[in-house]
Amino acid sequence: MIRILLGVVLFLIPVLATADEALVHISAYYYPWYHSDGRHWSEGYSGKTEGNGPKTGEYSSRDPETIVQQVKWSHQGGISNWICAWWGKESWEDVTLQYRVAPVLNQVTDADQKHPVTFCIFYESEGLLGLDPSKGIEFNGKVTRKFLDDFGYLSDTYFSHPAYYRIEGRPVVYLYLTRTWTGNYRNAIDLARAAAGIRGFELFLVGDEVYWGEPDENRIKLFDAITSYNMHGPEPVFEDSGDWTPFLQQAGDVYKKYKNVAGQLGVQFIPGIMPGFNSHGADPTRAHYIIPREFRTGTGEKKVFLKEMIKTARPTLDGKIRSIAVTSFNEWHEGTQIEPSRNDEERFPVLYDLSTGEFPD
Repeated sequence: MIRILLGVVLFLIPVLATADEALVHISAYYYPWYHSDGRHWSEGYSGKTEGNGPKTGEYSSRDPETIVQQVKWSHQGGISNWICAWWGKESWEDVTLQYRVAPVLNQVTDADQKHPVTFCIFYESEGLLGLDPSKGIEFNGKVTRKFLDDFGYLSDTYFSHPAYYRIEGRPVVYLYLTRTWTGNYRNAIDLARAAAGIRGFELFLVGDEVYWGEPDENRIKLFDAITSYNMHGPEPVFEDSGDWTPFLQQAGDVYKKYKNVAGQLGVQFIPGIMPGFNSHGADPTRAHYIIPREFRTGTGEKKVFLKEMIKTARPTLDGKIRSIAVTSFNEWHEGTQIEPSRNDEERFPVLYDLSTGEFPD
């Protein structure tokens, strides 16, 4: 049971998303793993050595004022839901989410039921279950038991929370790197659904399936929706030219292909967007290429990567759930955050205008 820490009486009104809503629903991946004592910040991020960190400083994810400010930015940017990284029972992230983040969102939901900011779980399957370079995340007996135990705990701890995000009454869970799952994952998913079911919950599972390569229909059909956490590819094929228009065009083609397959299987589609990628501040080996936040086309026209990726995603919006997922709200290590930095010119982006129902140009 999540304790209410804010000293207010809250009405337990479920937060629902229905197929009848005309607005586009924007979620953003949210990382409740920072502390002002250096936890996670010490791992580095682009701009750290130049003093260009978060606008609010290297904050604690447990600070109520910080969380309230992040909610305000979410309202400003049109974000309605945080997909919160979860690292297991009694982990730092679990404690932070239960006792600090969720109560604030609960208060916000109660105060503004028309435009709440909800949360849901981002199940970090790589860290929780283990990723073998050659076998992927292999579902053997041990891994399946771990997966089942986790979903029993999530059901008991989070799914009844009034600020938890639901689609047609079903608690939503995003699952990281499902495209690497091997072994008897079908059985594990069935058991997780059953474990939630006996507690009164019908799960809505979103698989991280969309990526370069061919769709795996046998795996995709086990989910309720599929998405892409990050389209940063294995090769820096566009880096030399500096023009990322072909990347965006090809990503759009990948989205269309996966959406078509998902639709044939009765699975919904949630396109992913991101503002760029730069992990060099956290990785001295610089193993991963940079996707810049701004670039110039072959004709010299200046483009903002995030805006162009929104244009890429919009044609593949699912007609039923009309949802987009942003990587990320505050993953600073990989440089995908949209949270403002100390650079005065950087503002929280307006991804979607809730008052008009329009994407900004």
